[in-house]
Amino acid sequence: MINEPGYGTRRPIVLIVDVEPDGRSVLDRENGWKGSLDSLQQIHRLRGELQDATRAPVTLNWFLRVDPQIAGTWGRADWVAEACPQVIRHIEAHHDYCGIHVHAWRWNVSRRVWFSDFGDRDWIEECVRTSMSAFENIFGSAPEANRFGDRWISEDAVAVLRRCGIRYDLTVEPDLPAMPIHDDPHATGWLPDFHGAPREPYAPFGNDYMTAAPTPKLDDLWMLPLTTTRVAWRLVRRAPYIVRASRSPNLVLDHAPVWSHLRRTLDRPSHNPVVMAMRSGDLSNRTFRRNFLRTTAELARHPALAYCEFMAADAAIERWLAASRQEPSGRR
Repeated sequence: MINEPGYGTRRPIVLIVDVEPDGRSVLDRENGWKGSLDSLQQIHRLRGELQDATRAPVTLNWFLRVDPQIAGTWGRADWVAEACPQVIRHIEAHHDYCGIHVHAWRWNVSRRVWFSDFGDRDWIEECVRTSMSAFENIFGSAPEANRFGDRWISEDAVAVLRRCGIRYDLTVEPDLPAMPIHDDPHATGWLPDFHGAPREPYAPFGNDYMTAAPTPKLDDLWMLPLTTTRVAWRLVRRAPYIVRASRSPNLVLDHAPVWSHLRRTLDRPSHNPVVMAMRSGDLSNRTFRRNFLRTTAELARHPALAYCEFMAADAAIERWLAASRQEPSGRR
């Protein structure tokens, strides 16, 4: 079935590119952004293929690492503009959407390691405000969108986003379970349990960021969840080795399940945005690059793209809101 939603509108697709160093807790000061630079050619090629498939301009959504770990390693939080000037020029030349990609990495002086400090609300606010200031140094205007790293978020973090004036967050990955970060034994908390999180755009209700407000306003903080798979039992590489959870729509992960999920999603008529992600530096990894090339080749050939448009996150939410007012119950 081809997704032809009707009502004279195309289905929004939000393609996220997280721009960050190749490493995580250990960063290479000399060549730490090589993967992001190498990925630009593939992203440029993909944009052209998607424009041909949709017969429409393609807007990508870039989220930049400009947080305290970047400042602590390279001396400036806005170092991405020095390390990857081609990426910044590409974003500006194509009028793409751009926000901040905030990690909570904090330097432990005694252990001399970076660790994820999820438990200190003041630290989270410092990470967000540092990122916003660095973003403004690069583009001349404050960001309105955020995406936390490692799909971590909390009630305190949402309160910080509201205080800072962030309008859109793209962190939630519905039905992924609570778990520790696989490579950070010093982290001060686990990743959140997203079971039951909304699968459509929503404004959080009160102090419960996973519950949709019954009467949201357009100027509220809006969450745009990633388009994860439905829940199923699946094997994982670490204890407990089998979990009941969804899968992430990450374009560099195993091609077969990722593309099978995206194909089924596109085949189903809906106005709900399709939200997928990738990490720019991952394309320097041979396996991830192969998965990315296979999945995006299938994506660009899918006939449903004739009825879709690759859009900015804010525009996708507005289009979904307009369509949902007309759409019969159950079609979203």
